[in-house]
Amino acid sequence: MSVPPGNVGLAIDGRVRFPFTQEHLADAIGLSLVHTNKTLKRLSARGLFKWEHGWCMVPDLQALAALAKFDLNQPRRRPLI
Repeated sequence: MSVPPGNVGLAIDGRVRFPFTQEHLADAIGLSLVHTNKTLKRLSARGLFKWEHGWCMVPDLQALAALAKFDLNQPRRRPLI
């Protein structure tokens, strides 16, 4: 299977398996559970992020990258987490 440069091949139909809880995510990134929950809700309300049934979806990658000031053209060698 050929994986495009910068892509680690974890996405399936625009979704990535994410079998963690918000508490796991908050602990991993060093934020409180309350702050993590509020941030995820805001991202979801803006249509930038969806997390359900163990799957993470980013419907508008360009918009999320712009919000995060992340250059999608910068080569990546591994997933963020």
